[in-house]
Amino acid sequence: MINFQFYSSIGITLVFSLATALFYYYKYGKREIANSIIIYSLLVFCIVYFVSFENNLGLGIGLLGILSLVRLRSTPENPIDIGFVFYSIAIGLLNASIGNIETILVVNLILTVVILFLSSGILFNKNYIKTEIVFDDLTAENLEDREKLLKIIKTKYGINPKQIKTKNINYLKDSITVEVYYNAKDC
Repeated sequence: MINFQFYSSIGITLVFSLATALFYYYKYGKREIANSIIIYSLLVFCIVYFVSFENNLGLGIGLLGILSLVRLRSTPENPIDIGFVFYSIAIGLLNASIGNIETILVVNLILTVVILFLSSGILFNKNYIKTEIVFDDLTAENLEDREKLLKIIKTKYGINPKQIKTKNINYLKDSITVEVYYNAKDC
């Protein structure tokens, strides 16, 4: 006997996780995370679907917690990576626990559109570049005078810094390392 609910739910999970993984791969270029988006959503779907099939949703969510703890012990270096991993866990969990196909489609569509819209850069489109500059000739007096430091960076490197942070002062080498954040469009 064909279980239409199972096949349609897992198909929807596969389609939305695959579309999101492709977007992620072409945007960020990390194949491992793109693969994990698909794998996590399908694994979480199967675990929650088959465990909650016996009306024991608490056990399914407990198993999901164990899986997420194992994954988060080796965290990705970027917060957007964590967002995509949680997205894949969320659609796997929701698709397995929601019984109505129309609701599954609407929830997946909303979640996917939101995560793709936010990560596309349309809403928050300022791309700041961070670079480190090591000054051998900068004194502590120049470092305290932010306007003078901004002028030195503008004239010497041709960038318009938005933010400056002192990262390291090395008294032995008589050098100062400064982190400079600037907009790529200003160059």
